[in-house]
Amino acid sequence: MIKLNDFLKPELLGNKFVAIKGYSEIKDRETQNLSAFRLNVSIQQEDSDFFMELIQIKVKNLNPTLGFKDMESNKAIPVVLKDLQVGQFNGNLWFSCSDVLPAK
Repeated sequence: MIKLNDFLKPELLGNKFVAIKGYSEIKDRETQNLSAFRLNVSIQQEDSDFFMELIQIKVKNLNPTLGFKDMESNKAIPVVLKDLQVGQFNGNLWFSCSDVLPAK
């Protein structure tokens, strides 16, 4: 039997991504402390069914390799999303990664 999670594979998105603008903060609901960053990313993998879609990625690293300064001067920058994960909760998709690296 095929299950929904069988389709939630990061490989389906491809590996070509462009970060749009910069990071925004995600704060813990209880403490209001910074807990992660959010980054808008455009999927640029031409053979992906999701080509040109814009998704929000939760970056779980408070000191990402591609930092705020790198994003300030570029409105769009090719990136690598380390440890990209896709999941679903209450019918919504979520995306997260452990770090954002510059694409070569």
